[in-house]
Amino acid sequence: MSEPTPYGLSRCFSQLLGRKVTFVQTTFALDMHIRQMYGIYTLLPQEAAIIVKADLPLLGSFAGALVGLPDAAVKEHLRATPLEELMRDAICEALNIASAAVTTEGRAVFTKLVADPAYIDGAAGKVLKTPDHRSYFTVSIDGYQGGRLTVLSPFVPIRTVSY
Repeated sequence: MSEPTPYGLSRCFSQLLGRKVTFVQTTFALDMHIRQMYGIYTLLPQEAAIIVKADLPLLGSFAGALVGLPDAAVKEHLRATPLEELMRDAICEALNIASAAVTTEGRAVFTKLVADPAYIDGAAGKVLKTPDHRSYFTVSIDGYQGGRLTVLSPFVPIRTVSY
């Protein structure tokens, strides 16, 4: 399976948010004490799963930029437990639109957002435990807090076309 590219992700999120978003490919880094969220996608037609693991402040920045909240207000909204509906819906919308950029093979369909990996089961649970591909990114957003985002995916053979 071809991995997502920094250019494709940067372009997708910059167009979505109307501001410059930069994805830089990095190497694995230990999780700090930053709360993580998990976006789960179904890859069609293979019926495989892709997981996007991201820092909550980064997803909050995507949501805030999408709905027009300034960075300071985003930080305030993210303190609520459970996550407020406005923020959760905007995060889901950003991840849904990002489905076009998280894979270059097949079509990814955003299915759900979870805060606890214990709620990830089935094909997505297998990918979370033993992904075949891991793409690590450091993300910056003009005017907002950035963070880290990881795309976890299974091995999916690339179809070849015979002529």
